[in-house]
Amino acid sequence: MLFYNTAQLLVQMDLVLFLLSFVVILVGCEFFTNGVEWVGKRFKLSEGAVGSILAAVGTAMPETLVPLIAILFIGGDAGNEIGVGAILGAPFMLATLALFVCGLSVLLFAKRRQTRTLHINGKLIRRDLRVFLICYSLAVVAAFVPLEFHWIKWVVGASLIPIYGYYMWLTIQRKEGSCEEGDLKCLHFQRVVNRIGRNSPGKGESVPDEVSEAFRTAVYTAEPPTYLIIAQVMMGLLAIIVGANMFVQQIQSIADAIGLNPLILALIVAPIATELPEKFNSFIWIKDRKDTYAIGNITGAMVFQSCFPVTIGVLLTDWHIDINNNVQFLQAVSIGVALLSASVLYLRSTHRELHMSGLMLGGVLYVLFLVLVLTTI
Repeated sequence: MLFYNTAQLLVQMDLVLFLLSFVVILVGCEFFTNGVEWVGKRFKLSEGAVGSILAAVGTAMPETLVPLIAILFIGGDAGNEIGVGAILGAPFMLATLALFVCGLSVLLFAKRRQTRTLHINGKLIRRDLRVFLICYSLAVVAAFVPLEFHWIKWVVGASLIPIYGYYMWLTIQRKEGSCEEGDLKCLHFQRVVNRIGRNSPGKGESVPDEVSEAFRTAVYTAEPPTYLIIAQVMMGLLAIIVGANMFVQQIQSIADAIGLNPLILALIVAPIATELPEKFNSFIWIKDRKDTYAIGNITGAMVFQSCFPVTIGVLLTDWHIDINNNVQFLQAVSIGVALLSASVLYLRSTHRELHMSGLMLGGVLYVLFLVLVLTTI
């Protein structure tokens, strides 16, 4: 009885920490998206630079560390399997579940937005998807070529990061869709500083007049200093990383407690957790009608995930898929689904309006994959 009560208490604690980590990620994403928008305005960056590079790279960092740690520090067959699974799982989750969350967000905020479509800069989104399809296809080729043609792996591994560098330069240089000042909410850190300043001791009550009120309004709506913007971005990113790490740990603890199959944890549950920052960021931006940021955050993360983590996998692991192996067969299917979903989105983003149905397809593909996993293992 004592053992049962102790186990029950531990599960309850895991659930509390699980919910706490969820809140930490959500708060971190709110601060990060608000801060990164101000970075874009301060340095006169384009929508593509903010959504597809700054936000995408920042939120992709937590899941990028997973394969790196697994391959370099765990090592062996187990480390390679974990690393390759995480590398292949990230684009799959972004191309299916993350896009589905965007579609669901459009549905949830339809009344507020007065539309069920996303208004995007299709040129920016198609650029992201074009680079993703090229880079990820190269990675697929390297994974399926016979082992005796190992030199192809080195060619692919040496080309992906330069491709990303060119893509990043292109995105920053081209100024399509620059950040608009009117769309920005006050920097959260600035709001806190203003409240502290207003409530600080020693400031007695003064008789309000039009001049002093106009001066106070001008001061408190002024642009925040650069150091405050950077501090908020770094704080938001730190909260995202800490929250995502807590989230994964608690999912694993709960899965162990209820006896969940480790393969389901590796293929389905853990990738959902590591991709939460992108999903939350897009959710927040869709709520605020910043649709290019929302989709660009996902497509930009797909580009990053198809370059940096894949380079790690190609150069530091066997990077070979054998479809006769159940796990590797499922990984191959996830690759195909990611490429299919990205191709459909590429075709649908030729217009400035992206319909909710195109995003919901990601959820359908994810459910079909989930059924395949449950019937295969």
